[in-house]
Amino acid sequence: MESGEESDSLVDDTQNYGQFVTFSMPKNMVEYKWEVGTYFGDKAEFLDAIRTYGVHCGRRLKIQKNDKQRVRVTCLGAKGKCHWFAYCEYMTPIQT
Repeated sequence: MESGEESDSLVDDTQNYGQFVTFSMPKNMVEYKWEVGTYFGDKAEFLDAIRTYGVHCGRRLKIQKNDKQRVRVTCLGAKGKCHWFAYCEYMTPIQT
């Protein structure tokens, strides 16, 4: 059992991030609706999801940033008219 002091500090750190929906890979990514604040277990899961989405939907995607802290993916389709992008970042206070 944890002391009240430790659990309060953990709650305070995670409250800034809000409630997240945990990602689960659907059978058909064409109908998947991306939501701001979706939680991915790790970077590999996010990259797998975004690549699968690109293949299923016929979108050309480019990984703009890919380091230990963040991944940014942009859409290259529709002759520059596609303003779609996805950004995934490591959350330090909860180490995920």
